[in-house]
Amino acid sequence: MDAQLSGDGFPGIPPLFPLAADPPPRSRRELAATLRRIDGWGPRAWREVLGSWRLASGVLVVEELEAGAEPDDRVNAHVVVDASGLGTPDRTPAGGAATCDWVLRQAWSTLLARPAITASTHQPGAAVAATNACYLEHGGKRLCLRLLLRLPLAGMCCDSPRFARFVRALESFARALAVRRRRPGLDAHRRAVAIQERLRAALPGQGLVAFLGDGSRLARGAAGGPASGCRPLRSPPALRVTIDLGPLGRHRGLGIRHGITAIGGAPYHGKSTLLAAIAAGRRNHPPGDGRERVVADASACLVQAEEERRIKAQDLSLFFARLPRARARAFTTARASGATSMAASVLQARAAGGTLLLVDEDTAASNFLSIDAGMRRLLGRALDGTTTLLEVLPALARAGVSTVLVAGSSLRSLEHANRVLVMEAFEPRDATVATRRLLGRRRPASEALPPTPRFIRDQPDRLLGPRHFLPIDAREPERPVIAGEILDLRRSGWEFDAATARGACAAAAWCCRLASGERMGMQRLAERYRAFIAARGVCGLDPFHTQLLVEPPWQMVVSVMERLSAPDIRSR
Repeated sequence: MDAQLSGDGFPGIPPLFPLAADPPPRSRRELAATLRRIDGWGPRAWREVLGSWRLASGVLVVEELEAGAEPDDRVNAHVVVDASGLGTPDRTPAGGAATCDWVLRQAWSTLLARPAITASTHQPGAAVAATNACYLEHGGKRLCLRLLLRLPLAGMCCDSPRFARFVRALESFARALAVRRRRPGLDAHRRAVAIQERLRAALPGQGLVAFLGDGSRLARGAAGGPASGCRPLRSPPALRVTIDLGPLGRHRGLGIRHGITAIGGAPYHGKSTLLAAIAAGRRNHPPGDGRERVVADASACLVQAEEERRIKAQDLSLFFARLPRARARAFTTARASGATSMAASVLQARAAGGTLLLVDEDTAASNFLSIDAGMRRLLGRALDGTTTLLEVLPALARAGVSTVLVAGSSLRSLEHANRVLVMEAFEPRDATVATRRLLGRRRPASEALPPTPRFIRDQPDRLLGPRHFLPIDAREPERPVIAGEILDLRRSGWEFDAATARGACAAAAWCCRLASGERMGMQRLAERYRAFIAARGVCGLDPFHTQLLVEPPWQMVVSVMERLSAPDIRSR
């Protein structure tokens, strides 16, 4: 494409030479003549279709992919159409993402439902996110849809008629986008995302870290949507809040306030379902998902036990005064235990600006959550200086880090909770007063914790090398392969598809360049990362369009950087 690429304004990112302007697109008649001419030739003749072609509605650009970028496809096709027929989106990144997400879903339901040739693009899932598979240009006036095509062969000969049929279908799809008409589905998509963005922005002013609208359907079915027979959420009166968004309506639901919130309940009554919905509320969802009015602090981190994860020079002395054959103040290992992995995840999330921790005892290391008095007596000096997460939660809350904790096995797990919810048959009720009555006198809360900074300092090109893209094999999205290194993200607290995994890994690589070799704190790096995305969009993570990727949230990028062998990140 005709973008101008530069490192100006982002120290550490070398400027790229401006790309030469694309030649004017050739005519549709020339494309038809070219296809007739090469029909039946050998596969190398497909090079004749590379370039820019004018369609009945829009422009088709066919490019070769970088070697190794997408091993299952051969060419990269950009379809550029006039976006005026889609109306004016909300002039925010989320508004543009909502429009493009709707277009991608339409492409899969029509253009790619039964294509004449092998064709694909990013397939949106439960989240509405910015992606380089479909994006707006020139102030929202032009839409670019990116497809990966396998050019058709009949034996070892070019099958031009099949490609021509696909081009006609592509023209029909582009023409439908360009026509000015009412699109109720697109309007609903934009409105749903706008409501979620406004609700999330309203959380701090309401003293909340999460909000779950009444009527939300939280339980997930096998296909990913609301489970069959899922009971709509009804908030208990004591925890019910109403958020007025003006033209976007008044929304009533369950408000999760700053501090420590515990969720109790018997097995299979919805405790983990509620926590999973809060975790999903970090991102926006399309209409029909059931969680269109479930939002959470975007910096929330779902912390799980992650045996054998990598930990790099992490100061764990807050939780462990000493560790056998290791330095607690600079703990490094390629095979962490459940307890040390959770301790590292809590501290790393806080160092990167996280203000909400989500913890489920079902996926936690029990000896990191709590250790009773009898076990301390049994283990004696081996536990000297060991502090559990439940003991630290009040200090975290005083330092501005809230926690939502699922706890159903011990009343002592609720000791420091500011409020307690109990789930009964997937309905929440307020059990705060009853819990305090059972517990009796509460232990005094500890003082706020001092900051626990993390610093990145490594060569700017440690991950990217001399390239401007990062080859990533994401056929197994939760275990992507980067330069021969398998990255295990299965218990990192995030859901990954292939494009999201590529986006998170590419962002980690660009963050090395953004740090520019300085000793830089993670929160300062977060500011640079967000400025980089605001200036260049998701396409800035892959400027030469080598792979399909989704823009990752900052805390997801941190989870990748902390688990990779590079870059070098330390607590001191």
